[in-house]
Amino acid sequence: MTKTVAIAAVVIGSAWWVLGAGATEAEAAPPSTQPAKQLTLDLADNVSMKLVLIPAGKFMMGSPDGETDRQSDEGPRREVTISVPFYMGVCEVTQQQYQAVMGKNPSRFQGPQNPADHVSWKEAVEFCEKLSRKTGKTVRLPTEAQWEYACRANTTTPFHTGQTISTEQANYDGNYVYGNGRKGTFRRTTLAVGSFNPNGFGLYDMHGNVWEWCSDWYADSYKHAKDRDPTGPTWGRYRVLRGGYWHEGPIYCRSANRFALSTECRGSFYGFRVCVDLE
Repeated sequence: MTKTVAIAAVVIGSAWWVLGAGATEAEAAPPSTQPAKQLTLDLADNVSMKLVLIPAGKFMMGSPDGETDRQSDEGPRREVTISVPFYMGVCEVTQQQYQAVMGKNPSRFQGPQNPADHVSWKEAVEFCEKLSRKTGKTVRLPTEAQWEYACRANTTTPFHTGQTISTEQANYDGNYVYGNGRKGTFRRTTLAVGSFNPNGFGLYDMHGNVWEWCSDWYADSYKHAKDRDPTGPTWGRYRVLRGGYWHEGPIYCRSANRFALSTECRGSFYGFRVCVDLE
């Protein structure tokens, strides 16, 4: 004997939902409210910027006492909670993107897909403000904690590549080595963004190429830092940069390494990437 199962289809909004026998419309699963995993911003003149969703989570911020070339300002190491997901630029802001928003390109190493360099902290913030007005979204620099969390991408080693890194994985001065690494290439210039493999969150060039500005004021330790969504001190002399750059060795590219600089300083070493808050 054949058993007959009644199937009903209902329309919710513009989506069809199939209900099994005995189910009601109220029991049907609603459309997903999860944020998109990627976000694309239209800048101008067919120029766009892709960002990826960084999930909320916890990580160990700073370097352990035994990490080679550890600096005193990389601690005390502690567990930090990033409580809210956010979007982060897949790549450093390129010269093409900077030109589209700011109407100029101050970079020393010219190339539309090379990172914008010779950008001060104040100019990076101005870029974010202009792009916020243009897109209607909150575009900003990452906090230092968000940057390190995104860089590590669930790793605890000195680099998201492991215990060491090579110039086949990042753009830095390959005359220097870290740990059991080996010498590599010193390119003496920035490279087009995305020239190497991304980390576990899908982010490119978190190690090397150009230093990346963060929103935080610099403090010489984490002694008084919060453990949940920290934003740094309320005042200071310098702002924080992360990630290392093309002209120095890999010790400066470590996930925990920090650099401090005046907000008005420019150079071929300094660039940035942006974040967008969830609506």
